[in-house]
Amino acid sequence: LRQCRPCASKKMQHIKFGGPQMAMNFAVLCGWGGSKLKNVSKYAELWHRIGWRTATIEMTMDMTFYPAYWTKVREVARIIANKCHAHRLSQGPTAKLVSHAFSNGGTFMQLSILEEGTGVRFDGAVYDSAPSRQIRFLPAAAPLVIASSNKPCDELLRDIRRHVPYALAATVASAFIDMPPPLGLFSKLFTPEGNAPRPELFVYGERDRMIPPSHVESFVRLRKSHGCHVHVLGPLKDSPHCEHGRTYSMEYEHAIERFARVVAAGQQASNANDQIQRTKPASLIP
Repeated sequence: LRQCRPCASKKMQHIKFGGPQMAMNFAVLCGWGGSKLKNVSKYAELWHRIGWRTATIEMTMDMTFYPAYWTKVREVARIIANKCHAHRLSQGPTAKLVSHAFSNGGTFMQLSILEEGTGVRFDGAVYDSAPSRQIRFLPAAAPLVIASSNKPCDELLRDIRRHVPYALAATVASAFIDMPPPLGLFSKLFTPEGNAPRPELFVYGERDRMIPPSHVESFVRLRKSHGCHVHVLGPLKDSPHCEHGRTYSMEYEHAIERFARVVAAGQQASNANDQIQRTKPASLIP
């Protein structure tokens, strides 16, 4: 597998901080696989408008599918974990931390942050178009993610050349050895020990071709059994994967605002299946 290793970048431009400097609460936005800061940052604006400070993280294709020791995943996770720890110290024990993860790639970063051993815990979690069912052969998803990324043809070909050899090799190897982080952390998402129960908001589409709604709904039922108090926005009609903030902008913003109030107040939902459905599309995040 080491023969597939990419050249490491000398620059680190995967994190962006924003929002009110002295905000009491802090949201960590973990981008989808192949995401770019400029796109994930549009969702950070929703948190800024309700007075939260944010850290936005992009998950490049390399960071999503290659072993963490080949990329900047561990460095990024360590920076964010330390920032969360410092925020809690500076703002006091009532300060709240929320993870906002997009697709499976975002959950990889969420879990990587929790692995850093600084005692970081999230008081709430938002899952946008995530997660898929618990599977072992995650490296094989790389070609599908690349093909659906809407990149120019030259970039698609470049990513395919870089990732398909490792995806094939790692998929075969995973039948015999445990996958390294971040892919190897995915199973922890499905256990209360690796992913502590908390209030959680799920946003997902009715016809998501990347992660079908049945996968998300199965995870919702699992998290309820773990003791989580669940809020749901979905299944949203005609809303593509990780684009719910664009197709249902008002509903999305209201769901985030409502959930943030619940977390900030330390409250739990009176209805564990607080389901909200809308069909009228809007446009806030282009």
